[in-house]
Amino acid sequence: MDIPIWVSIPFEVNVAEIELSLQEPLIELQSDEIMRAKFKDGKYNIWKTNDVATKYPLLWDKAQFYVIAFPTSYLVEAGFSRVSQILSKARNRLDIVKRGDKPSLTSIEPNIKKLVEKHQPQ
Repeated sequence: MDIPIWVSIPFEVNVAEIELSLQEPLIELQSDEIMRAKFKDGKYNIWKTNDVATKYPLLWDKAQFYVIAFPTSYLVEAGFSRVSQILSKARNRLDIVKRGDKPSLTSIEPNIKKLVEKHQPQ
């Protein structure tokens, strides 16, 4: 994935090198001393806060795809890993039925009652 330089180091990039529609909001972000201090702290990711989304919505619209890509790709990779483990040679040694284990790709529990209510028999 090719992440634009203004997403990774927004306070050090030359504004003239990015696309025209993002230049003005990026100049405003670079002149925001509170955001600059939080970014330099190193512990604070400015793209994961509501501050950037509300103050600089145009920048957030472009940057969110790069920020959100990592957690979603992690879940996909974890899913592939679980499936490949089950389908590998190790499946003979798995005792899923007796242990009650089931492959989990997410920690979200389904709301069975709500799903049943929405089900429409054909």
